[in-house]
Amino acid sequence: MKYAAVFVIILALLFGVFSEVNAWRRGKPVTPYGDFCPRCTQYGSCKSIMSHNDAKKAMIDYYQEKGLGVELENINGRFIRARIKEADRVIDVIIFDRRTGRVRSIY
Repeated sequence: MKYAAVFVIILALLFGVFSEVNAWRRGKPVTPYGDFCPRCTQYGSCKSIMSHNDAKKAMIDYYQEKGLGVELENINGRFIRARIKEADRVIDVIIFDRRTGRVRSIY
């Protein structure tokens, strides 16, 4: 009976250690940390704060080059929260800063 219990515990540990769960697609990350919108400079400064429509177009252009879609989730003042989708699956959630043009993943 002791051996059966030890065997079950060892099997549970092995399956727990070698199982893998991924929220992102494999390979390169969708949004590199601290990436920026090409409409602003590389150093994170726009000449003026973007309008909501300009920010939406900038995000769509940025992710369309990667073959991904953008779904706006929340627009709060300076920041826009959006879901990045591949087909119908959410692969990243980002925050876009309208003042600096920075794109940051919050996953």
